[in-house]
Amino acid sequence: MAKKSENKTECKRVPIVAILGHVDHGKTTILDRIREANVQACEAGGITQKISVFTVTPDCEAEDKITFIDTPGHEAFDLMRLRGGSIADITLLIVAANDGVQPQTRESIEIIKNSTTKPIVVINKIDLPGNNLEKIKRELANEGIQVEDMGGDIPYVEVSGKTGKGIDELLDLINLVIEVEGLQKREDLPKGVMARAIVLESVKEKSRGNVSTVVVTQGCVSKGEYIGYKRNGELKIERVKALVSEEGENIESFNPGCGGKIIGISELLDLGSDVYILESKDKEVLKELYKEEVKEKDEEEEKEEVVEVKEEGGAPADFFEDEEEEEEEIQEFPVIIKSSSEGSLEALRNSLKKMCIEGVELRIIDSGVGDISMKDVERAQIANAVILGFEVGAEKGVKDIASKNNVLVKTYDIIYKLTEEISDALNLLTIPDETEEEIGNALVKAIFTLSDGSTVLGNRVQEGKLKRDCKVYIVRDDEIVGEGKIKSLKINKNDVNEVTKGMDSGVILDSKVDAQEGDEIYCYKVVR
Repeated sequence: MAKKSENKTECKRVPIVAILGHVDHGKTTILDRIREANVQACEAGGITQKISVFTVTPDCEAEDKITFIDTPGHEAFDLMRLRGGSIADITLLIVAANDGVQPQTRESIEIIKNSTTKPIVVINKIDLPGNNLEKIKRELANEGIQVEDMGGDIPYVEVSGKTGKGIDELLDLINLVIEVEGLQKREDLPKGVMARAIVLESVKEKSRGNVSTVVVTQGCVSKGEYIGYKRNGELKIERVKALVSEEGENIESFNPGCGGKIIGISELLDLGSDVYILESKDKEVLKELYKEEVKEKDEEEEKEEVVEVKEEGGAPADFFEDEEEEEEEIQEFPVIIKSSSEGSLEALRNSLKKMCIEGVELRIIDSGVGDISMKDVERAQIANAVILGFEVGAEKGVKDIASKNNVLVKTYDIIYKLTEEISDALNLLTIPDETEEEIGNALVKAIFTLSDGSTVLGNRVQEGKLKRDCKVYIVRDDEIVGEGKIKSLKINKNDVNEVTKGMDSGVILDSKVDAQEGDEIYCYKVVR
């Protein structure tokens, strides 16, 4: 095995290129042109919702290859973009010529600024009419991205993913930047370690089980070798059962800088984590690799414990503040989330946690990768929760059981539709249980005082009706000057329950109001 390790270190590393930018700016369409595939048409809603790794040979006659990492543009997938951008040698910042700099463009720029990756600006959709490319360059300059023909040092190219214009120039530019700037330096692999890879995505599939998308940053990953990783604090070493390209082709190994899917690991690998190819099944080597990480974690936990002790004691002023403040009643909206992959599950959790509506708290009581199961329904029934599924189905019989037990199950293929519906649901919970609905209004024509001191408002109904026991507001010059409930409603001397448009009546309220002739009476009923 040692000899095999030496051979592997001689492999030339393939450059890694991440594609970043705002949703619907054409990232995947550009990659389709490079790969001559049609991935974009297969995406739900035409947007990428998973991270993908493709290694291509732009020139069939050349040996040079490039690995592309395609990242989602929707705001929910910010961590996936960060992960892709952090390991890249070059980052393509895609900006649509018809849309300019948008929120996820700015977020991608921040990723570029905080990394050592070399950026290339790609202005896409130049085939569309009415584009103002100079304006886009100025917008980029305002964000700190100065392209070459604006006095900066960042190369840029204009392309059309739809027609293919400029794609060859883009590939030439990538190769030129690699030739001039070189690849990012990596630390030497420790003794006993043949390769390192970073996990970009993890999915649980029915036919193949746990599938993790990785990109190899050092060394080679081959079928049958020992892979070491950490999951839920536990160190594990297993065999690599199979390697599959993004196109579904079974392959023997991933060379340095290449990537694809690892099949058959017993756990879903943690997103953003490093995994290692080991020379032998030696857990001591793995312990050494994760020692520093464990040490940092322990230090963080110690700090948290100190903070908790301080909070338990509390300052004297805190006790008085607690006594004075009334606890606000918070409604809970419990949900269970099931998703097709760890990446989309992470994006969903982060998006839902950001939803802040006063008086309502969205609480994620459980989440996981895979189809909606009977266990999920049972948990939802106990917690009175809604089950949200993203790109997943339900196990046999689950929907029938959920319906019989009044458990709401909602599934989605597009992430923003899920987040929009949940936002609407949270807003609905803030609507009060009771609301007032206007049923009529009248004009005060005269005011009488009875022998018992009661005030009678003589009026004529102008619209709708007045009804006994309903709430009324007395309005003068568009301002409310009094309110009360109709205690008595009379026509002449006869008690009635209601009077309608055009009728004259006398109204006695249950509270004293300073009414005048010419005031208006607005009558409301309470709707639950």
